[in-house]
Amino acid sequence: MLVLGGRAPKMSTESWGSGQHAADTFVAQLMRSKVAVWLLSAAPIPLFLVRPILARDNARENHKDSWQRLRGRTEAARYRAVRDVIERYAADGFVLDIGCSQGILQEGLSYGRYLGVDNSEQSIRLAQSKCNRRTRFVCADGSTFVADQRPNAVVMNEVIYYLPDPLAAVEHHAQGLAPGGVVIISIYARTWSSRRLLQAIGKRLELLESNLIRSEHLAWTVATYRPCEPGRISSGRTRLKPHCR
Repeated sequence: MLVLGGRAPKMSTESWGSGQHAADTFVAQLMRSKVAVWLLSAAPIPLFLVRPILARDNARENHKDSWQRLRGRTEAARYRAVRDVIERYAADGFVLDIGCSQGILQEGLSYGRYLGVDNSEQSIRLAQSKCNRRTRFVCADGSTFVADQRPNAVVMNEVIYYLPDPLAAVEHHAQGLAPGGVVIISIYARTWSSRRLLQAIGKRLELLESNLIRSEHLAWTVATYRPCEPGRISSGRTRLKPHCR
């Protein structure tokens, strides 16, 4: 039996309007600049150098309003694309959402069971109002979290950059999948470190599909993986499907 996730409370779009730009985090300000986006895409900056900045910005976003800006128009295409992939592979199954924040992905998603995990107590408190017998949110470390049953899909939606050991976290969750289960990763596409990270994941897991999501001057990759068969080494290659909204 499927359940359609509850809708979020109606919020004013003024929350992420131009008047709020001064309060934005460093990364959010960079993403508004086409020049900065181009430079970040070309510059070979390793993830370990930028992770402290990302961690600081993540803490600021959680403290400010638990990432309310992700409800803006720019992010909508990415959320639609991630939901589409989840519903193709696990529409009636158990979805484990790592780094769920306040549960934006859950809203409007069809699933049999959903469990959102985030290490921000404030974000989880905001999400708790959406809990029911098929929907739960818990405050925990997403890198090593183990659910009470094997998920059909583990989703890591724009969270992988913030984890201390992204590859270890991906492998941990891939090992805990139900038979036929998948790991779905959404990652900002236009940085050197993101592309390197996807290449590394592709050497450990079998890449089933990769969709490029464009919104204005930004772009994300939504990639779906499954564990490699015993004795088989992944090539990390598949056809890239443009997915423009």
